[in-house]
Amino acid sequence: MQKDATIIELLDWLRERLGDAFAINDHWEGNLCAIGISAPGNPAQLVYISTWRRPSGYYAVELESAPPPDSEMPYEEIGEFDFVSRDELLGIVKTHLRISL
Repeated sequence: MQKDATIIELLDWLRERLGDAFAINDHWEGNLCAIGISAPGNPAQLVYISTWRRPSGYYAVELESAPPPDSEMPYEEIGEFDFVSRDELLGIVKTHLRISL
């Protein structure tokens, strides 16, 4: 995977805490400072994480879910956060992806 060191390091940190409780679902291959992670088996339940123009250890985060019935959109935006700390991000990921450890 070709990503900025900030993303690679974050994924390693998340794997240390969550193991295989999430899957990488990267719709932004050309964006080296962004990654998507999803619930295993449910790629629509997605957390988009960006390190672009953020201080070390802080992230921009968007939450997505499956669209409502009859929607023409490919997903529904659930929430958006800016300047989220690493520990806050961990809580957001666990809640949105329904991870209980």
